Amino acid sequence: MATTSIDAAIVVPGLREACEELAHIVLSTSGPHVSKDIRETLADRFEREAADFALLVANAGRDTALLTRAVYYLIDAHALPLMGTDTEWFRQALSCLVELAAPGIALSTRGAAFLHDVEMGIDQAMQDLET
Repeated sequence: MATTSIDAAIVVPGLREACEELAHIVLSTSGPHVSKDIRETLADRFEREAADFALLVANAGRDTALLTRAVYYLIDAHALPLMGTDTEWFRQALSCLVELAAPGIALSTRGAAFLHDVEMGIDQAMQDLET
């Protein structure tokens, strides 16, 4: 498994492979003749976008591999053929996932109430895995 190194201290295991898989999926309806260069360029963009969050995740005391896991979550839940080379959706979705996994701000009571909804959804998803 390859690792992405942001600097000497921050490593994101498996991020490259996840980003390559994501690029393959979102380009899959662009035809069978999508060049390897286009897929690699898009994977590079996804990887750079995700790597931008590595310092924040590391400073929160969390395992930077959560970025790789978040990319795989996005592959399962949000990546669709036809998305093409746009990466803005990816950055916005990843930002939200990182904030949930490694909170960086204090929430109001009203904002934090949503976390109970997220918790219920996570419980349901984990139960679905078991069946």
